[in-house]
Amino acid sequence: MERVGHLIFFMEKYIKIFIPEIIWNKIDKNPELKKILANLNWLFLDKAIQLVIAFFVGIWVIRYLGPERYGMLSYAVAFVSLFGFIASMGINGIAVREFVKNKNREDELFGTLFFLKLTAGFLAFISSWVVIFFVKPGNSLIFWLAFIIALGFIFKVSDIFDFWFQSKVISKYTVYVKSSISIIIGAIKVVLILERASLIAFAWVILLESVVTLIGFIYIYIKKKGNLTILKISVPIGKKILSDSWPLMLSSIAVTVYMKIDQVMIGNMLGNKSLGIYSAAVSLSEVWFFIPIIITTSVFPAIIYAKKKSIDIYKNRWQSLYDIMVWLSIIIILPISLFSKDIVNILFGIKYVQSSSVLSIYIWSSILVFSGVVGEKFLVAENIAKISLLKNIMGGIINIILNLWLIPKYGIIGAAWATVISYMVSFAGLVIWKRTRINIKLFLNAFNLIRIYKDNKKLII
Repeated sequence: MERVGHLIFFMEKYIKIFIPEIIWNKIDKNPELKKILANLNWLFLDKAIQLVIAFFVGIWVIRYLGPERYGMLSYAVAFVSLFGFIASMGINGIAVREFVKNKNREDELFGTLFFLKLTAGFLAFISSWVVIFFVKPGNSLIFWLAFIIALGFIFKVSDIFDFWFQSKVISKYTVYVKSSISIIIGAIKVVLILERASLIAFAWVILLESVVTLIGFIYIYIKKKGNLTILKISVPIGKKILSDSWPLMLSSIAVTVYMKIDQVMIGNMLGNKSLGIYSAAVSLSEVWFFIPIIITTSVFPAIIYAKKKSIDIYKNRWQSLYDIMVWLSIIIILPISLFSKDIVNILFGIKYVQSSSVLSIYIWSSILVFSGVVGEKFLVAENIAKISLLKNIMGGIINIILNLWLIPKYGIIGAAWATVISYMVSFAGLVIWKRTRINIKLFLNAFNLIRIYKDNKKLII
């Protein structure tokens, strides 16, 4: 752990080189901002480790399985993901918010969230394997792949521990757990490849990761806090959480639809091989989606606090967040889109050559995903989650319609376009409501480089 601490110290010093002195001085004098920066360093370290593993081990798995078998595994993962809204319950952002606001009732809140999340996990598991039984009655392999992967919903109660650490802005403990497990799971996958393991073995590894993650979080939580209280359950708190979260839960249905339904539809309409080729491109696009999540997760508590201090500071922090998201996504998009063919050939080989065309299109969804994460956090902060439901339903419906139209005509290329357009519709939906219209303004302002250059507060100060 001491070596990791030295690495984080080095990262802070390295980042300082790229931050203007006037900005760094403001950060250095503000304990809240220093805490956020340290938290970001830990989160980026965690995701950097996972990114390296995903890049080398994940790509090796894709090459080893080949388009046909990788398509089957992708279908099972995508199908099970459609039931993730039940397991999540829409409480992710709400849980962090409640931990921040209700420090005096922390044990009751933790116990209530734990019970709700565990119950939801069982419901998600049962729902997914019942439905897959009827959808794929003659395909026992896909059924068992989905069955094993769906068992992981039960162990997603580990998210509650993660939310607690997020609320304290002490993500280094989360990094200890997730990074260690990523390395272990990556090593297991390498062994499976070397031993020429069957496809079903990779499904068991997905489940194993969920199980070990829960065990790791329980251990680190008890070590940090001294005890684990999950039996203090408050009915009023539970009702309040469910009342606030149900719009977000329904919204996540739509989000899941336009993130995963394309893969399910390709599997059903074009077959496993086409899905494997498509999913390889998707994996290279979505590997970057951790960036907006960890940044918004780390600064979200500070944004909530800012609202109590000053509306101007509150708005400025949202603008800063949009600035960062837009330009980070553009930096990622341009080289990948321009050199997609070379990237696919080097990483996946000739079997996946068609993935390059999908990648060059699908990667453009990143700018909308990055900005969309900020928009969703804005709705949580303003407690207007019902709007999230409506705009995401629009995106989900558009995605299904476009896939039904474009996949038969253009195959996997059509599915890529359907995804990008549906993301666009969902985010643009914020313009409909007066209270959320400011997000579109902030998003468009982010493209004004002159304003960003002149704005000394662009780093969320």
